[in-house]
Parts: sequence; C-alpha cells; structure tokens
Amino acid sequence: MTKAIITKNLTKQYTLYDSQKARIVDLLSPRSHGRTFHALNGVDFEADKGDVVGFIGINGSGKSTLSNIIAGIVPESGGEVHVNGQTALIAVASGLNDELTGRDNIELKCLMLGFSKNEIKALEPDIIAFSELENFIDQPVKSYSSGMKSRLGFAISVNVDPDILIIDEALSVGDKAFAEKSLKKMLEFKEQGKTMVFVSHSISQMKSFCDKILWLEFGRVKAFGEVRDILPLYESFLLKWQAMSKEERDDYRAQVMNRDPNEYNYKQYGNLKILDDGDELSAAHGYTVEPISRLAHLKAHATHIYETPDSTDNLLDAQNYKNRVYYVKRVATYQFENYYLLSTKPSATEGVIGWIKAIETTSHVHIHVDYDHQDFVLRGRGYASSAPWGGHRQYVHASLADHADASFTASETVLIGNNVWYRGCIKGEDAEVWIHSNNVISGTHDEQNARIVSHHQ
Repeated sequence: MTKAIITKNLTKQYTLYDSQKARIVDLLSPRSHGRTFHALNGVDFEADKGDVVGFIGINGSGKSTLSNIIAGIVPESGGEVHVNGQTALIAVASGLNDELTGRDNIELKCLMLGFSKNEIKALEPDIIAFSELENFIDQPVKSYSSGMKSRLGFAISVNVDPDILIIDEALSVGDKAFAEKSLKKMLEFKEQGKTMVFVSHSISQMKSFCDKILWLEFGRVKAFGEVRDILPLYESFLLKWQAMSKEERDDYRAQVMNRDPNEYNYKQYGNLKILDDGDELSAAHGYTVEPISRLAHLKAHATHIYETPDSTDNLLDAQNYKNRVYYVKRVATYQFENYYLLSTKPSATEGVIGWIKAIETTSHVHIHVDYDHQDFVLRGRGYASSAPWGGHRQYVHASLADHADASFTASETVLIGNNVWYRGCIKGEDAEVWIHSNNVISGTHDEQNARIVSHHQ
C-alpha cells in the first residue's frame, strides 16, 4: 500500500530554563545554561493511505507535537518525516489570527494553502454554513469562545478537502450537536479513503472511529497496532497510572525518558508492535487459561460478555447480568489483560455464561471450608440469598427482620475473601439458603437460653 506518513527516528527537543535570566545568558554565552527536554525521542511510525490512526497517551506524551510536525507547523529536531499529500490540522484555534475577523481568517488560511481568490470566494459560504457562525463571522476571532474557534478551524479544514486530516482534540470543546456533525463529516472522509490522524482522550471515540492506534509514552512509541489490540493495553495501563502516587509517577516518567532510544527492544505479535521495557506488558501475548475459584459481581460500568476472550462476536450485554453473583472457575490472559469465565454453577462446564474483563468485576477468592453441621440462631438482620455473597436478584428474603430468633441449621461453610457464609435451612422452610456469619449467633435456642440464664445469675 502507498504510505501516507513515514517518520524515522524522529526527535523534537526543546531547551528549558529555570529563569528568564538563564534564557538571556544562554543567548550570549557559548555554553548552554538550559536543560534539554525531548518531547519526541526516536519515533518510528508509518501510516498507509486510507488509515485512520488514533494517537493516545497521557498528557505530556508528545501527541500534539507529533501532530504538528506531520502537519508541517513545527519543524523536527532530528530524524526524518515524509508526508504524501496535503495536510490540514484541526486544533483549537490552530492557525487563527485573533486580531482578524472570522471571514478574514478563512481567506488567510485558504491563501496559505494555495487557493486563489475566486476559489476562496466559492468555498466561503460552505465554510461559514458548516461552522454555524453566520452571526459572528465578521467579528474579531479574539471575541470567540474556544468552541467557536474550534468550529471555525474545523469548518475551514474539512472544506478545503485535504489528503491527510489531523484532528487534535478539536471535538473536546463546543456543543454536542456540532461534535456529532463533525464526526459525521469525518466518517464521510473515512469512506472516501482519506488518511486521518485523530488525537483524543476519548476512548469511546477511538473505538468507534479509528482503525489503528499509536500509543505514545513521554515521547516514545509504546505500542502500535489495531484498535482491538492496543486499547485494552492502554486502558489497563491507565488503571495502574491512576493508582500511582505522584512520587511513583515521577519515578516512572524518569525511567522512561532516561532510556536510550538505541536500546529500545520492540516485540512483534502479528500486526501488534510493543516496546518490551521489562514491565508487566512484556508478558507473552496470547490466550492462556488457568483454573481459579472466585465469586464475582459485575461493576456498574461493565459492558459486554464474550464467547471467548479473543472474540468480538456473539456478545452479551452485561447490563442483563448485574445484581447477581457468579462463580468464576477460569481466568484467561489475552492481550495482557485478565478475563473471567462466569458461570451460574460452581463448574467450568455447566451453567457457563461467557467471559468478561476482570477489571469489570468485583471478585473475591472462594474457598470451601467444610460440610460440618452447625446450629445457629438468626439475629433478625441481613438477608438470605440463593448463593453466597448474592446480589439483589438472588435475595430469597429481602430482609431477615421477620426471622429473628429463628433456628438455622448449616450444612456447608465457605470463605469468600475474609467473609464466612453458611448454607443451610431456616426452621419451618424447605429451601436451602446462604446467610452471612454476621447475621447468625452460634448455638441452638436451648444453648442461647442457658447462656442468658447463666449471665443473669
């Protein structure tokens, strides 16, 4: 396929100063008085014509810097960059002159792109109509909100019909209706086979719009591949990053940025390319299964249940399986992420529902203790469930308030995390239920009465 974008060992460095005085001294002195900062360091990246590539990474990873270099706005410090076609960058206020009106900015940007006066005059009505700025188009851009500036920049870029469209967080401002219209226009470009680069913090937009993902981490390429391969890794990393303290984040950043690009060791798994930097993401890329014994609830944000960990077909909506506890008898590792096999029965063959991402569940280790018979008296609080650690849909009794002082004979004891649950029968009822140890008192009624009498004596 024809390559639309190629970067080889691309670097971009800036000099940082601790004070304005150091900056001035640096201009006069042959010796550097600043610190070198690499916004990009050894970036190798290729996009085929027609690719829609999403740039992801936490703040400060170099996404906008790389976008600006590809668009020809910022020069690289080293390496090579080859772009096959005319580019258009859409970013908040990108290339707009605050002192000029919106109409003047349309003419200025189009002139810079090589359009004639007559061509600009023909394009202008469509640009203004798309931006929805008819009432403000002759006002200075410095009076525009960030959303209005983004709309004008977007309208100019999409109407000049570029070969390569670069969208840098341009849909993160403004109203929802314009964002939806913009996405529709971008989908039209996608159908036309145009090459696009999409920079956004919205994982959902990436999933619905992009074909490939370039994951940048503090100026380095962390991973590159198809959406379904990269985004699960990135989402897993985000959970770890969010759990880090400031000190841990600083240490991690320093470790990444101080590494020599010549020592980068990438592993290739089919179309998936990942930087092997010695952390947990360097584990084997594959689909491995191990037996476990856990009980799990589905979290509020749980999305889908899969037929197999590596499939996207035959999905079940997780919404229909919430408020219930499930047995987990298998754990699978796929694309460096754990999946649990859910079952309605303590079996990995009977009652099986499917696989779900482990991070979309709340789970605890499930340990069988014994089948010894024990006698208890109910405290009259809590609930009885059809399964240990059951959810709302499995409550046999929404409350045990009406069963205070009733006898309960347990025939099985299990440990779920640090919690003890008993399976047995409440006196006068035939069905077996599960009750938490906090909601029972050990001993029969006669033993309880004897304790009470002994206490008063």
